[in-house]
Amino acid sequence: MDKKSTIIIAVVVILGVLGFLVISFQKSTLDSAQGVSQVASTSWENIPAENPDVLITSKTTVTAKHAYLNGKHIIAGEVPMPTPCHILDSKAVASADKKQVLLTLASTVKTGETCAQVITPGRFKLTVTALKDAKFTATLNGQEIILNLIEAGPNEDLDKFDLYIKG
Repeated sequence: MDKKSTIIIAVVVILGVLGFLVISFQKSTLDSAQGVSQVASTSWENIPAENPDVLITSKTTVTAKHAYLNGKHIIAGEVPMPTPCHILDSKAVASADKKQVLLTLASTVKTGETCAQVITPGRFKLTVTALKDAKFTATLNGQEIILNLIEAGPNEDLDKFDLYIKG
C-alpha cells in the first residue's frame, strides 16, 4: 500500500507540473501576441479602422506584371490577404495630363461567414489610359506602398498571369 500511494502521489505531482507549464506557456504566448498587436497598432499610422488585421508599412511591396498596348496600361498582380473571406477592390485613375497613374487597392471582409486564418492571394487586373511613360504610384488600404512592375512578355496573356518571381 505504501508503494502504491507513493506512485499515485508522484503521478499527480507530475500531472500538476505539466498542467502548470502548459497554462503558463499559453498565457505567455497570448501575452506576446497581444503585445505585438499593441505595438503594431501604435507603430503604424493611418491604417483604416475597418481593417486592422492587415498591416501595411511604407516598405510594403506589391509586385505586378505590366503591359502597354494601344495607349492603355494593363497591370495584373496579387496581394496577400489574411483570409479567404477578404475581397480585394481595385481601381486605377490617371491624372488629367495622363502622366501619372494611381492604383488604389483595398481589402474588405465578407461578413457573416466563418473563415480560416489562411493567407490567400487577392488578384487584381486594371486597365487605364495614360501616356506610355506614365509614373505609377499605389496605395493599399489607404497607405502608400512600393509598386514593383515587371514587364510582361510579348506573348504573355495578362488574363492568365502567374507571379513566380525569383529572388
